[in-house]
Amino acid sequence: MMNSVKVHIGEQSNGSDIHLCPGKNLYTGENPFQDEFKSVSSLERDLLNLASGIYGTDLAVLREEREHYIRNIELTVDVVNYHAFQRIKSNLESALLAVSRDNWTINFNQINGTVESNFSWQDNEGAVLLFSGGIDSMSAAADFVQNGNDLVLLSHNSQGNRVVDDCQNNVHDTLEKHFNQKIKHIHIKVYGRKHAPLDFPENRENTQRTRSFLFLSLAALITRRSGFNKVLYMAENGQFAIHLPLNQARVGPFSTHTADPEFVEITKDIFKTLLGNPAFDIINPFLYLTKAEVFAKLPLELQKEAYHSASCWMISRIPGNKHCGYCIPCISRRISIEYNGQNFNEYANDIFNMDMNGLADTDDKRRNLIDYLEFISKFKTVSAANKDSLMVEFPELYNPDIDSDIALELYERVSAQSYAVFDKYPEVKKLIG
Repeated sequence: MMNSVKVHIGEQSNGSDIHLCPGKNLYTGENPFQDEFKSVSSLERDLLNLASGIYGTDLAVLREEREHYIRNIELTVDVVNYHAFQRIKSNLESALLAVSRDNWTINFNQINGTVESNFSWQDNEGAVLLFSGGIDSMSAAADFVQNGNDLVLLSHNSQGNRVVDDCQNNVHDTLEKHFNQKIKHIHIKVYGRKHAPLDFPENRENTQRTRSFLFLSLAALITRRSGFNKVLYMAENGQFAIHLPLNQARVGPFSTHTADPEFVEITKDIFKTLLGNPAFDIINPFLYLTKAEVFAKLPLELQKEAYHSASCWMISRIPGNKHCGYCIPCISRRISIEYNGQNFNEYANDIFNMDMNGLADTDDKRRNLIDYLEFISKFKTVSAANKDSLMVEFPELYNPDIDSDIALELYERVSAQSYAVFDKYPEVKKLIG
């Protein structure tokens, strides 16, 4: 087990291994928040510093290989509202363990300032939606607007990622054009940077699993400032929210939990306590839907415009800003689109038409497709006869926040929809046998 890395979020380093100073080598998003709402309270600043500090730490502390993959992080954060944050300490450590699978110890250090008091929540209908610019958030936004509800879209990404910015803006513009109405879109960047004399590592951890805590923190603050009745939406299809690993080799490096229902529930309790609103809620309307079913919820005209969206984390690194075509999100995206009768020429690698026998076993194109095929084969038929064996193979389903029966039915539909698409591709059918 690797040694604990000590990180301090505040003006002074206090003997830490990594020092992140808000407004200097840690850009917290406070400036765009203040531009939008004309003020920032001490509690809001504390939460922005905490959430961005966790995200910055996630980037700055590299994972090691194999048995040292799990990190031990001791994070100390300067806050004005010390007692409010002490009340969420235990839940926060649990949430970060659930989302990152790392061991976090969180400490708060009180600094001078005026403690926030007596914030009055309003009770207006509406919600904030985490808006990544992917198919799921596009579908959730369309569904929300069609029902006539007030909506604010919140986007976040790091500095300099213009391709993702453009995708988010293009999807937003497409929605406004389709519905012929304005839809509020707030964009907040949070990132680490060098700021002399403070450093920030150039070699950064790319898993970024705590990004969803940052995203939800921003959304929670915007929800209460927008006057909504305590609700925000985190739209993620069940395949990636429950996110069963394709195989045991992917449990560590490849299995993300950014919308894990357990993480979402703990985070909801954090905001209930910290923001003084016992009715606060986080809703994932797509928890038990496949990605193909989420795509199907889009009106046909918007399905045809879904090429504006982005699902691939490598899209900004590929010439022509194409999807790589072989990562698991790309495979799932392509299946969801083609299952619904649409087809976009958006992939740098057309692995469905590629001869996999000509590729090495270590080639990610071959490995990802074969792993995916082996995974869906396990869910061809889900019945009382094999439920117990599936539960043993996928212990992630032993989760009080997941209905295992509904989840297994979800993956059975994922399997059927995938095979329906693969049936059109002779090269994939060779692998299926």
